Parts: sequence; structure tokens; C-alpha cells
Amino acid sequence: MDLLVSISLQAPEFRGGRGPAEAAHRLRQIADEIEANVTDFSTCPEGQRIAGSQEDCSSVAYLVEL
Repeated sequence: MDLLVSISLQAPEFRGGRGPAEAAHRLRQIADEIEANVTDFSTCPEGQRIAGSQEDCSSVAYLVEL
């Protein structure tokens, strides 16, 4: 299993002056969410979304087999 993190820099919240800072902030949020919700990666099925909102696809993390 591999961790796949996707951040869409084309999303409205990444445009403008906060682009890189907002991306770094989102990465930290994803890391915090994974740490809080995934205690054992071996129990996560392939393709499972493990961080990021279902409604907001601008930043998500999945476990996949690459």
C-alpha cells in the first residue's frame, strides 16, 4: 500500500497570494486527520479515502496499491 495525497492547486482556495501557504496548511490538515483517524494502515482497504472531505476534493489522501 502507498499513500497518495492529491492537492488541486487549481481549486479556488489556492489561487491568489496564499497559494503555497494554503497548500502547506492543507498538507498539515491532512497529516493531522490521518494521525487522528488511522491507527493501523493494515486495516484500510485499497482505495480508501483516509483524509479530506467528501465534499471538497481539492485535497485528499488515499491508500492505494501502486
